[in-house]
Amino acid sequence: MNNQYVTCKVPVLMVVLLLAGCASLGGYRDPPRVSLVSIEPLDMTLLEQRYALQLRILNPNDVALPVSGLNYSIEINRREFAYGVSRQSVTIPAHGEALLDVEVISNLLSLMRQVQELGAGGKQVIEYRLSGKLSLDHSPVRLPFDYSGELSWLPAAGGT
Repeated sequence: MNNQYVTCKVPVLMVVLLLAGCASLGGYRDPPRVSLVSIEPLDMTLLEQRYALQLRILNPNDVALPVSGLNYSIEINRREFAYGVSRQSVTIPAHGEALLDVEVISNLLSLMRQVQELGAGGKQVIEYRLSGKLSLDHSPVRLPFDYSGELSWLPAAGGT
């Protein structure tokens, strides 16, 4: 009888803990806004390229956002360009922001596709998309982010 009592209590206890965990995350009503501030080449090899990114993370919520890490990717003109992960920790105050320096990796194939597309298309605007998820300190919750923007691209004038 005693074992049956304990077995019955375990699922109830798990549900209570799960609900308590969800209730403590209720302060994050709005997703964080993560935007690209800068990108700079770091290391270029034949098969892999590394870039330094600076990201701005805005917290639109009424509570601080304790970020313990993130994963992210960048698309250029609707094609994956680079990806990365970071274990950097930062606490973003309620209605505040923080700058975070991270790295991304791309490969030769994605770089060549982008260069070919820019050269052939005559596009003067580069569309980019930064997306990923923020991991929160001491929480299984990961907050998604998705930000799109455009950069002006002025190809070199030819012939004159």
